[in-house]
Amino acid sequence: MNDRSALPAWQPKFSEWVEAAKPFMAEGKAKQAFGIYPWFSGNGDPFTRLSKPASETRFGLITTGGYSIEGEQEPFSPFPSLDATPPRINTIPLDVDRTKLRIDHAGYDHRFAEEDINCNLPLDRLQEMQEAGEIGSIAPNTQVVMGLQPNVTPLIEALIPELVARFKSDSVEAALLVPS
Repeated sequence: MNDRSALPAWQPKFSEWVEAAKPFMAEGKAKQAFGIYPWFSGNGDPFTRLSKPASETRFGLITTGGYSIEGEQEPFSPFPSLDATPPRINTIPLDVDRTKLRIDHAGYDHRFAEEDINCNLPLDRLQEMQEAGEIGSIAPNTQVVMGLQPNVTPLIEALIPELVARFKSDSVEAALLVPS
């Protein structure tokens, strides 16, 4: 899959959208702004079949929940960036004290995540699956980004390669993306 090849056709549409969306955003009307958003469509199939059973596979977790560790990591900005700045990635260790996790993302209702963090950061469920032999293992670090990243260019050119590098360093064989 090479989504970079679709960027040149999409980028002018995004630039036009930014100009049209700015007045809506300034008035706090994100729903109207994103109602005219030019959705990106990549080339090819984004999925690859596992080459071995899940019970023998090391999984990595990515969430767009906008989590940070209170007192240890800078909070994410709760608002989307419209420029080409690559999104920051927070690393959350598997053994993190769950009470120190903070949700910085303003784009979704936090009630369910506050009731059960596993709805968008399923660390406990993955550990249970590992203990039950349903998955081989879990990477020691979860990668967290802020959802609502309208400019896909920095995602494709910077964020995804960085996530791949981090997963390779943790010997991840399959990634689980949990959008928020």
